[in-house]
Amino acid sequence: MKFAVLALLICFLGAGVPPLLLRGVDLMALKKQEDERRKKIAKSKLQVNDTNVSSVLVGGKKFGFVQMESEEGAGEEQAPEAEGAPAKKGSVTQQPDFWKKQQTDLEQRIAKLKEDIDREQSELNRLWSDFYIKNIAAEQEAIRAQIAQLTNQIEQKKLFLSEAESQLEELFEKARKAGVPPGWLR
Repeated sequence: MKFAVLALLICFLGAGVPPLLLRGVDLMALKKQEDERRKKIAKSKLQVNDTNVSSVLVGGKKFGFVQMESEEGAGEEQAPEAEGAPAKKGSVTQQPDFWKKQQTDLEQRIAKLKEDIDREQSELNRLWSDFYIKNIAAEQEAIRAQIAQLTNQIEQKKLFLSEAESQLEELFEKARKAGVPPGWLR
């Protein structure tokens, strides 16, 4: 047992010694090697500038980008109709308030449903404790009817909650497909 511990200790110490015995890393040599490696890499012949930023053709595939316009209206020189944009600049779907309002409405509905479910679940737990405390069958039957009704309400609200969450996900997907910048929905 002592021999095994001693052998493990020697292995651990031996593993740490070689880096100490070797000289330090030469950063200048590493920098020169990296510079040489970068010189050997072929540079891209694709130039992305203001005129072709909205659509770039690479290898037969077309890549589109969302171009943000400054507040000064610098993008007014190019008409969106000429680029084949489906919506006009002033349309409602291109406004951040349109998307943000839909998002906040859905998030408020989700929050309210979650709050209602939690409240009704605590009420259901109280009814179940009352059910087990009562010894009279008539009282238990009345409580059982309330429990059934409350359980149905909770299940219905859970269904509405899952529907609202899926609507929110669909809104994010619809916004993404419409080219809405991600910052509008944060």
